[in-house]
Amino acid sequence: MARTLGPVALKLGDEVLVKVRNNTTIEDLLEQLEKACKGGRIQDAEGFDVTAHYSQDLLEGEYSIKQPAAGQAKAKGQTFIASFSDSAVSLLVPISVENKAPKEECQLSFDRPPSYLALLDSIEQEPTALKLEQVNFQIKAGKEFVRQDNWTRVVGDRGVIKLAIIPQKAKPLSSFTNEEGMKLLMGPNYQEAETKAFALADLKTSARLDDAVMQVTSLVFVKDLLIHLGVDLALRCLRSEPRLHLKEYAKRELISPLLYVASVLAGELEVAAEFSTKDSDLAGSVDFVVLLNSFVISVLEGKLHDTLKAHEGQLYASMHACREQYLRMKLKKRKRDTDPMTQVPSAGILTNGTAYLFYKCYHGGQPKGQPVLICSEFMPVDLHKGISAESAADKVMKVVKTMMQLFVDQKKALSSFWSQRAVQ
Repeated sequence: MARTLGPVALKLGDEVLVKVRNNTTIEDLLEQLEKACKGGRIQDAEGFDVTAHYSQDLLEGEYSIKQPAAGQAKAKGQTFIASFSDSAVSLLVPISVENKAPKEECQLSFDRPPSYLALLDSIEQEPTALKLEQVNFQIKAGKEFVRQDNWTRVVGDRGVIKLAIIPQKAKPLSSFTNEEGMKLLMGPNYQEAETKAFALADLKTSARLDDAVMQVTSLVFVKDLLIHLGVDLALRCLRSEPRLHLKEYAKRELISPLLYVASVLAGELEVAAEFSTKDSDLAGSVDFVVLLNSFVISVLEGKLHDTLKAHEGQLYASMHACREQYLRMKLKKRKRDTDPMTQVPSAGILTNGTAYLFYKCYHGGQPKGQPVLICSEFMPVDLHKGISAESAADKVMKVVKTMMQLFVDQKKALSSFWSQRAVQ
């Protein structure tokens, strides 16, 4: 339902910038505000506050533009506040919830006091500029934050309650601890990762490469590609010592050749670097992702130091964020919907260029269907300054075969999912 306002004067100090007539929606008012203020779209403009003082029925109001106040916006009585800055947007939207037919279009109406989940669904489905179905937000009633465990008490037997909807900043992927990442990936009843051997691909060196690969590389057989990989790595190690690299991007110089070769051998895959992802709760970029038809079949995080396990939290958060982004965009999954792709595992790789760890999270544990997380053993790769091409190819072969088999298994699981979905 559109929230409407009565006659409104939009002012900058004493200067009237915009006047709107009766029954103007808040969305239309904000559109006019964008046109009246320099900077184009509101989220791109210089920071400012917009304060709307309105009567109880939200029918009349006077909007003023003032310099941005320090700190986040707060609900003050009957005040509609939107704070915009270079780094964040906070918007408090008053919503009236009634258990009878609404008198005004700015109200959400229910036949009976809604459950907390029903309230969330209704809020997310309201057409607002915030796109709340894609944003993590909190709900506030007066000075108290509303949660599932206190909603019944807060709403009581009241017929109408005013709520403030407060969007929250997404948490950076790199800030997740191992425990936080594991909870995000597997749920609150998670279990520690179990160390298991990952399968190796049966790599036939005499097999011919795909026509597309042959056309752009002039390489014909798999063995030619592996020789090329060894030469590439040997050249990268000729003038520098990999074990002394002090920057993450330098480590990635040793990672990308393996990743691209394994992707080519697995077939029909794309590799993307610095892959941007944003879930409702977290955001950031992933060093590398391997994709099949937009689905991230594996993420890879490249780290500087040997303490790879210290970065598991970021890897788990990246695996979760990439998956949720696909589910939301391709399958229209909402935040609280169950994962419809549980038969397709999530996979990830941690590496510093001279050692690798592989991870897979799948549903199949006990009790039935619980997520299980497995981790490979530590795989060292002894690349060093002056290494020969033949030796370099030999040193990385186990990692390449592990990557290739992981990618092939993920492709099969994804293909099976879409085949079953087409039949349903």
